[in-house]
Amino acid sequence: MKKAGKIALGVVGVLILAGAVTVAWQWNNVKAAAYMLTMDKATLDTKLEENRQTLSSAMQQYQIPEYTFSQEEIAQLTDGTLSAEEAAARLLEEEQQSDAPEAQPGTEPAATQSSTQPTPAPTASGASTAEEEEIRQLIATMYVLQATYVGKLEAIVQDAIDEYTAGEHTEENRTKIVYSKYEELTALEQECDSKVAAVVSRLRELLKATGQDDSLAKEVENTYQEEKSLKKAYYIREFQEG
Repeated sequence: MKKAGKIALGVVGVLILAGAVTVAWQWNNVKAAAYMLTMDKATLDTKLEENRQTLSSAMQQYQIPEYTFSQEEIAQLTDGTLSAEEAAARLLEEEQQSDAPEAQPGTEPAATQSSTQPTPAPTASGASTAEEEEIRQLIATMYVLQATYVGKLEAIVQDAIDEYTAGEHTEENRTKIVYSKYEELTALEQECDSKVAAVVSRLRELLKATGQDDSLAKEVENTYQEEKSLKKAYYIREFQEG
């Protein structure tokens, strides 16, 4: 466990070094290092939960249900067989299914009772039904992107541990394995950051178009950045104390 721990710690250390590539990454990793130095694992656990509750509050505001991804779904998000958009649709489908009224014996399904659908009306926020639905889709996608980042980070760390366990248990091999993950780690951060930026940009667009401020966009973006910093710090703490 100690040897595996050193591998995981080293991988996350390389991730922090990789953050020097851009100012945004550098700031995120400075926060991760500060958290690691000032918080124990229990505190980091609490902060991670508080951060996730912040995003959950935004989800509740738009009637998006809590959803716990299965191990299979996390694996699919990690290897790309399940896209963030598809996973977000599952969250919204969950809400639709829970809200759907049960069919009574001898009655037709609601969809067939009337062939005419009401024209989407503006909501209390000033957004049309279609705009509100897109905002919900974007928030759900942010939830998925956080889960995807964490899942992929954990997969890279575990891959490094497995590679070391199966090979020579030497300092040289450990260093080689850790640094072999550099490109994969930077690619992960670039990929997730790019997707998050696109979601946040569109969310700001919609909020502005409907006369709302961009505080919601800032909030969901901040929860993603905070999740990254806290998770990196948590990894190092976990294996220091393991």
